Amino acid sequence: MPNFCAAPNCTRKSTQSDLAFFRFPRDPARCQKWVENCRRADLEDKTPDQLNKHYRLCAKHFETSMICRTSPYRTVLRDNAIPTIFDLTSHLNNPHSRHRKRIKELGTSDTLQEAHCSRSAILVTPQPIG
Repeated sequence: MPNFCAAPNCTRKSTQSDLAFFRFPRDPARCQKWVENCRRADLEDKTPDQLNKHYRLCAKHFETSMICRTSPYRTVLRDNAIPTIFDLTSHLNNPHSRHRKRIKELGTSDTLQEAHCSRSAILVTPQPIG
């Protein structure tokens, strides 16, 4: 069974590449940092054990200094590794995103302007990572 990356906008799975996948940590404080950095609200109510058992992040979301290759066949994370590399903007350029479809359905320039303003307000107030 392939592992899928739990990061938003990441479509990597273990059967497509030789990229390493890492389980969420069982340590509650460290696991919480992983969830916060992923910015996936649906993971916030899961326990560290549930996250560890069912969710993975691929190596693309970690700084190279956080990854140790112990052999050609084994890759591990440092004990303090926290994922910090995420593509949180790809939905803005996707012509099939729900937001773009909704704007197209609205049609009028006034409504389009309102929709653009509300989207801008959301984009200008991201939460800092870490």
